[in-house]
Order: sequence, then C-alpha cells, then structure tokens
Amino acid sequence: MDGVVRFLRMLFRRDDRGQKRKRDPSPCEEDPQKRRRHDPAQQQEEMAAFFRVLEDGHHWRFLACDSCMMISDKYLLAMVIIYFRRAGLRTEEYRNNFFPALFLANQMEEEFCFRWEIFPWALGHTWMENKQELFKQRNQLLLRMGFRTWVDRTTCDLVMAEAPYHWAWTRQRQSHHSWAPHIFRRVTGGFTISGPQFSRPTCSL
Repeated sequence: MDGVVRFLRMLFRRDDRGQKRKRDPSPCEEDPQKRRRHDPAQQQEEMAAFFRVLEDGHHWRFLACDSCMMISDKYLLAMVIIYFRRAGLRTEEYRNNFFPALFLANQMEEEFCFRWEIFPWALGHTWMENKQELFKQRNQLLLRMGFRTWVDRTTCDLVMAEAPYHWAWTRQRQSHHSWAPHIFRRVTGGFTISGPQFSRPTCSL
C-alpha cells in the first residue's frame, strides 16, 4: 500500500517552486455541485465533531507540541476532515482515524519525514513494535476513500470557510520553515522522534 501512496504522490508532483503542477481536472477532485448539495446541518455536525477531536486532551497536546506546525498546519488539518468526509466516516469514528488521516495527508503533501513524530502519539510507547498498525489504519481509510487522496487548496479553503474563526485555521506555518528541513538535516544529520513522553527541542529558526 505504500507503493500506492508513492504512485498517488507522483501524479501530483510539485514543481521547483513548491507549487502544484498544472494539469487537467482529475476524478479525485471534489465536484463543486456535490459540495453545494451537501446538507449544511450535516456539515456543521461534522465540523463540530472534528473540532471536539482537536480539543481532546491528547490531540490538543500533540498540536501544542507541533509549535512550528510542520506536521499539522491548517491545510493538513483541513485535509483530515476532507478525508473523513470522502471516507463517509461517522462522527464517532473521527477520533480513532485522526492520526491515520493526518499521516496520510503528510505523505501526500510533505517531502520530509517529520510525520514520523505521529507514530508515538498514535500508538503509545510501544510504537516501534506496533508501527504497522498505523499503516493498517491508514490503508483502511484509503480503501474507504476510494484512494481519492488529492486535495486542492480551493477545497481546503472552502472547508475552513465553514467555521472561519476557529483557532485550528490560525495554524499558519511560517514561511521561513519552508527551508527548515534542509537546514535541520544539514545541521543535525537526523530527526529525533520525541512523542508525548519527551519535550520537543526548541526551534532554532
């Protein structure tokens, strides 16, 4: 299934400026008419459930630790609720699928492996022995979504516009962090996974 994710990424490569390459519309993209037909009351219920997941103590701490928003900026979080909707998840399924969906969003959008930090938060202190469980959960989500992983910026903006003043949509990654992975790897030669048991190093940028 990781090969499938790599293939999906290849379909939507970025150019040298970090922008998505122009291409013909894909069946994976959201249909605007389908968006308009979506029940507003259902949208509100889904969004409220999503926000409750973010404000849950464990997820709240996770987001707080990602203070540079390298793996959970507003666009990656918007992709999570979009994935939930594409998979047709019930709102009571949101909590258990948050980390698998966020991991998948990072796989699709991010070039570097900061997403590994998700493992201990999703799986606990035995994550090294059980990390295949997160892949299994991600794969189940992929199947329920029909492999529709591509999300354009307009779709993210429309989702955020449903509740434009929520704090989740203030998680804007700073522009200087666009080059942070290159600097980080050159200076440290690696990436340390901290998880909920340890404090993250202070950002040096």
